[in-house]
Amino acid sequence: MSRVVLVTGVSRDLGARLARSLAAHGQHEVIGVDLTPPKRDLGAVKFVRADLRGPALPSFLARHGVHTVVHCGLLIEEAVASPAAAKESNILGTMQLVAACQQAPGVRHVVLRSSGWVYGASPLDPARFAEDTVPRRPPRMGPAKHALEMESFVLGLAQRRPEVAVTILRLSSLLGGHVDSSLSRWLSLPVVPRPLGFNARLQFLHPADAVRALQVVVERELPGTFNVAAEDAVTLTQVLRILGRPAIGIAGNSPALLALGRRAKFIRFTSDQVRAMTWGGLLDTRRFEQVADFAPVYSSRRAVEEFAAFTTPGMLDAERIDRAIDQVRRVLSPAVQAPTMPWPRGVRGTHG
Repeated sequence: MSRVVLVTGVSRDLGARLARSLAAHGQHEVIGVDLTPPKRDLGAVKFVRADLRGPALPSFLARHGVHTVVHCGLLIEEAVASPAAAKESNILGTMQLVAACQQAPGVRHVVLRSSGWVYGASPLDPARFAEDTVPRRPPRMGPAKHALEMESFVLGLAQRRPEVAVTILRLSSLLGGHVDSSLSRWLSLPVVPRPLGFNARLQFLHPADAVRALQVVVERELPGTFNVAAEDAVTLTQVLRILGRPAIGIAGNSPALLALGRRAKFIRFTSDQVRAMTWGGLLDTRRFEQVADFAPVYSSRRAVEEFAAFTTPGMLDAERIDRAIDQVRRVLSPAVQAPTMPWPRGVRGTHG
């Protein structure tokens, strides 16, 4: 059945991919909304430039007969210059969107792209977080705290309007070719600062699999809260080895690591994010696999390898090391294989 689907955040990669994919199937009329025009081709998507915090959103939803709203306009992993602006966009934008959905009688399904960061990280947490796991140390600030608050707004909508299906997808950290985030910029540094004495187990999700997961819940109208991530895990040491990046150990939550964003390409880490990179934390994805019959195509390792293929090789990249060894071998080879030089003129051997 054809439906009108509204996707927020289409000026960024994930929202643009999802909107284009939904429109390409031809089963839905897709409207993309963002405050800034998209740089990517949206295909058959109808783009509308709008601010989610504006007062005209409820009438817009009703006028266009929107059935499904997919909120991808959250600044969760993006590298941004202003944390205050990110908070305003995340919290106020989501509040206004939820209020508009509550007032629009035609809205029957709301999908929120959330994050696995909502579980926080501590040495007392389980090896894998299930959807009903109560974190020992919930996030206290930054994007992870924003995501928790946004989830509460959407769940409140489900209580006020029980006829509206609500889906929350807690995505693992996105990684792959051309992914631009605080995490990807951190891993692209010539020397990567890492928590001293720890080797966190990490889990990733390729953007293509994130789009597939979102599309499944839109098309099948699956309610509930679900973790989405690749099944396997890689350690931080393995990630750096694949990328060929040397690392420097820094004491956890030290000012040098927390203030990295002021010096290196808007990489901003909160204390909660540093804890996640210290202790790690994997998502239990069995619920979504069973309910949606979904399995990611890309493993965490494959996502890292694709990211490595699209970034500048690190100083410890295997090919770079091989080239350096070959150059040294060529320099030393003539000296090793050169014939014995004759005695200088006027000099005789001791036996003569």
